This record gives sequence, structure tokens and C-alpha cells, in this order.
Amino acid sequence: MNEVEAAAKGERLRVVGITTAAIVLTGFFMVVRFPYDRLALRIAQQVEQQTDTRITFADVGIGLVRWAPGLTAEQARIVRPDGTRLDLETAGVRPALALSWLRGEPALAIELTSAMGDASGVVTLGERGGYDGSLTNIDLDRLPQGGLGTPLRVQGRADADLDVSLGDSGPEGSVVFEARDGVVSHPELPLPMPFQKLTGEIDLGGNTWATIREIHLDSPLATGTARGTIDRAPTFAAAPLRLELEFTVSGAVQSSLNAQGVSVGDSGQVRVAVTGTPARPVVR
Repeated sequence: MNEVEAAAKGERLRVVGITTAAIVLTGFFMVVRFPYDRLALRIAQQVEQQTDTRITFADVGIGLVRWAPGLTAEQARIVRPDGTRLDLETAGVRPALALSWLRGEPALAIELTSAMGDASGVVTLGERGGYDGSLTNIDLDRLPQGGLGTPLRVQGRADADLDVSLGDSGPEGSVVFEARDGVVSHPELPLPMPFQKLTGEIDLGGNTWATIREIHLDSPLATGTARGTIDRAPTFAAAPLRLELEFTVSGAVQSSLNAQGVSVGDSGQVRVAVTGTPARPVVR
């Protein structure tokens, strides 16, 4: 290579270097100076129009949301029309790749963290809005369980995978969950039921409120499974129950069940049918 060719090559490299640096710096300043707060406000307004949910937030910037760039906010607050409130430590959102956009229904990838638990998934807005994703370390005691209209109460922490949407008759889809280190209580139970683990697979919608494929309980007092359906009714509290329970109970529970006329096997086996409603279950 002669001196002229070497000089030309050096000049080309210098031009490429300057151009690359200019593009990088321009992109950097666009990222730094972009009005994320206004964009986040616009997204919040769209969500509010679709769901009647009020959203407020503090600092807004850019960050990774489900493995891709998106908007992130700190100290966000979501207030539902019924007044229930969710305070978030961080909230991330970006447009999601989903076919629902073709139906005019926006889909947003989200990541939320809070003292109540975390969520990561895709929220679809519109008439058939829904959620496909996971919930992690949810504090069950802080959920609005009273809104179901039943005296059933579940405490503990839970993880869940959900794929649910809002159908004409209510929620539709599937829920798989695992709760741990909690307590189940109901006035009809002989005593509160502590558990190490409570797992379940539930299908929502169709001809029933829910089809319980299986709920498995691991407790110092009882271990076993429940299957069946919760049929439709004007309210969940009045929904007819059709459940089959198979448990092995400890001595502390056996005497209480015997007093209620429930047959208990020699090794503590119990097989019962539960009818009635969530508010007033009947055990046979």
C-alpha cells in the first residue's frame, strides 16, 4: 500500500469514526432529553379511559421491561373505581407484540413491584381485556377477599401463572397457583387450617364460574385434594358448589369431624362431598 492509499484509508476511517460518534451522541441526547413523563402520562390517560382506573406516578425514565426497552416509573399508584388502591414501588410498561392490536385492543407488557407482591406479563385492554403472565410473592392477606362476599379467608404468600380474559359472563382462562406458609379459615371449618403448601389448577369460565382440576393441601392437620366445580349464580357467594374432597386428617381434627357426623377411616381418611354455596357450604 503506497502513501496515497494509506492516507485515503485513514481519512475514510476518520470520517466513519466521526459519523459513528455523532450518531451515538445524538441517540444519547435523544434518550436523555426525551419527555418520558409526557409519554407516560399519555399512556396512563389511555389506560384510564379503557378501565376507569386512576394512575399516578413520580419519576419516569427508560429501562428494560420484560427484556426490551420501555418506560419505568417510581412510586406509582393505581386506584380502581371501587376505591381499592395499589401502591407500587416501581412500574414498567411498553407496547407488547400481540395480535390484539389488529382488533384495536392495545397490549402492554408490564413489570410491577410492590410490598404486596410483583407482576410480570402482558395486559390487554378493551372489551375483552385480560392478563397473561405471572404474579410473584403475593401477600394474600392484602387482597380484597371480602369482595367475594364469603367469610372464607386465606392468608400467606403465593405465586401464580394466569392467562385470563374478561368474557361476556365474567373471567375466562386458567390459573395455576402455589401458596405457602399460610392459614385457611371459614366459620364452617372446625378450626383454622394452617398449611405449608396449597397448590391448585383452576379453569375459569364456560358453563361454570370455575372448574377446579385440583387443589392440593399440605397441612399439619390434613393432607389431601379437592376437585369439582363452582357453578354460576348472580353472585359468587351464592354460587352452587359441587366438590369432592379426599383427605387424611390428624387426630386433632378427627374428633371434631366425628362430632359433626363425618365418617373418618381408621388411618384418618376422609372422603366428603361439599355442596351448598361458598357462603354456606354443606359437607356430606
